[in-house]
Amino acid sequence: MPSFALEQSMPLCYALSAVGGLLEVGSIAVLAVPDAREREGATLPWWLPKVALASNVTMQTLGSLASNLFATWFGPVSVVAPIYFSATLVANMLIFGFILGLEFFDKLMIIGTYVIAIGTILLQIVGPDIQEDQDIGVLLSHPYAYLWFVALLVGMIISTAFMVYRRYEEKLQILILLVARATSYTLNLTVSRAFLLNPTYFVLVTFLVIKIVSGMIYTYAIVVQSTTVTQSKFVPINAVCIMLMNAITGVIVWEDWRVISSWTGYVCVFLLFALGCDLLLTENILTNESSEYGAKKQVDVLIENTPIKRILHPNARQSGSRNLYVEIPNGEAVDIGDSFVTPANYISRRVSIKSADVSGDRRQAWKKILTASKQVCDE
Repeated sequence: MPSFALEQSMPLCYALSAVGGLLEVGSIAVLAVPDAREREGATLPWWLPKVALASNVTMQTLGSLASNLFATWFGPVSVVAPIYFSATLVANMLIFGFILGLEFFDKLMIIGTYVIAIGTILLQIVGPDIQEDQDIGVLLSHPYAYLWFVALLVGMIISTAFMVYRRYEEKLQILILLVARATSYTLNLTVSRAFLLNPTYFVLVTFLVIKIVSGMIYTYAIVVQSTTVTQSKFVPINAVCIMLMNAITGVIVWEDWRVISSWTGYVCVFLLFALGCDLLLTENILTNESSEYGAKKQVDVLIENTPIKRILHPNARQSGSRNLYVEIPNGEAVDIGDSFVTPANYISRRVSIKSADVSGDRRQAWKKILTASKQVCDE
């Protein structure tokens, strides 16, 4: 299968990676801002959650395409992850900290942001350069490259199986999530670049499946992470692991060792990234990792504002008015003469209510219900 003739461009690779990070922060902002205003007591229009959800999904999709697909077509995959994470963290500080004022950044977090920004600038000087005329078949024909690719694939599958099976104690849970997220993200970037490098039709279809599945696993791992591990422990380690695994993949699979300007500088850049992540991500900031506005929040909003809720929870109470006396909480009311018996917590309560009471004023009716219940308990 012939490859597409796209001219390699490091500036375009950097720009698309950064745009992906900016769009991710924007997608979080469209959910966080209305929620913050509602907590302040502001009345929001009914359509706003739906618009926010649509905006969130659109920006997430565009951001994913920009950084996880298009950026890999114009430069080394090993630089995409650092640029993406750096743009996300810097934009988070600017938008949520300085512009919207929804988040406080202390001195260490601000220094961490500066460290990551400096590392990103240095990466363009000492990191890998463009390689023209690569062929994915030739690259994977090397035993070490093929074995590394298979190891990533096996690691993603096994970690996902453990992740779905059950929850574990925190240290083991963190290890499983680290493997799942780092392998799925690395494979996602690798197969994205391989789409343009002379794959056979079989390889192209296989890589397309890996692209879709790895994206789903990465997103699911974020949802699991947000509810099962301590964010301040996991997030810094995760960011460093993803960037490091992509750098190793760049050396082993993509032969970045041929075009790295300075090995000493390249290693020091990743040390700066590790230091910056440790300083900046010790707080649960508003990125896609956030348990409050991240992937889990997006799933919750999607379920709440679409027919999925009725499918998952067919007996859930719908919004709108209802007759409070048709279904008394904790069980169905059964008419026995001039009384009703309602099972609650496996104990039947005998509540005397006249028919005229039910058709009367709501407040008075509930008052009589509670008074009757108290009399039954006294008896």
